[in-house]
Amino acid sequence: MQKRSRIWVSKGKKSLSNATSQEGLRTKIGKEEAGLRLDVFLAARFTYQSRSNWRRVLEEGKILVQGKPSKPSYSLKEGDEILYLPGEIEEPPVNSEFKILYEDPHYFAVEKSGDLPMHSAGRYRKNNLTDLLEASGRFQKVYPIHRLDRETSGIVIFGKDPEAASKLSDLFSKRKVRKTYLSYVWGKFPSKVYTKGFLTSDPSSLIRKKRRFISKEVSDKEDLSLEELESSETYFRKIGEGNIDGIPYSKLFCFPKTGRLHQIRATLFSLGFPLLGDKIYGKEEKVFLEFIQGEEPDLISKLGMSRQALHSYSLTFIHPYTKELIKIRSKAPEDFPK
Repeated sequence: MQKRSRIWVSKGKKSLSNATSQEGLRTKIGKEEAGLRLDVFLAARFTYQSRSNWRRVLEEGKILVQGKPSKPSYSLKEGDEILYLPGEIEEPPVNSEFKILYEDPHYFAVEKSGDLPMHSAGRYRKNNLTDLLEASGRFQKVYPIHRLDRETSGIVIFGKDPEAASKLSDLFSKRKVRKTYLSYVWGKFPSKVYTKGFLTSDPSSLIRKKRRFISKEVSDKEDLSLEELESSETYFRKIGEGNIDGIPYSKLFCFPKTGRLHQIRATLFSLGFPLLGDKIYGKEEKVFLEFIQGEEPDLISKLGMSRQALHSYSLTFIHPYTKELIKIRSKAPEDFPK
């Protein structure tokens, strides 16, 4: 039977804990975090506040370690439980704009901005896409099927009920959803690049959550355990180029086959082509460190953009219920280079 096809195009334009209670927000210190200063740990892991801000919170007695107020210089021990008593959390401003690109009885797709978290985390208790959708009154309950980083704009798809979300999540896990991302990277990228290997932590970086892409040959030489590796496969195709103040950049389509955390960003960085505007995987790692210390680095002059140049451009899949070929597209955002 021939498949029907529909194309939808846009027009115009770790928190402290996942579990919260009346007592506050909790986290427990693991082996790898033991020995760190408390203020250093908080700033590096929970980057929605700078180290100086975390010091102020500590001085106000809002953070308890093993049930007692603690100083910024406290040296963490494995098993320590940290309790944050934030009171009324002041949420950072976000760009709360979103647009419904596609909707049917089972699913809907949203185009989100490049400054909007997906879920409630850290200080973003209400200023996040999931809560904004439910607060809009249009949807009683939404079920995210995949996720984007806060600074990644573009398409996110939701289920309207748990069964629908489960069916499409299964297609994602079986790599039956074709995902296309638009990105801009520094340098003259080759016309085509295919990568297949692994993502793992980056021991050379001062940023705890930073990852790197390595080939199988490299992983064998480094004798890494399977627990440290996540398979990663991405195809890149250059579709344009330009320059900013004489420095060349390339415009790419990225086609991730797997769906790993930071997959596109970490892979491009490891290939020597960091994303414009990326604070973690950009040209200067110290920009991120300055950022979490409460300083205000000039992001435009240092990174080329104020946020990472990554956009969820299209999703294509066979609808689990109707068996139609669904294509959802989102135009490049206005803050990307022209």
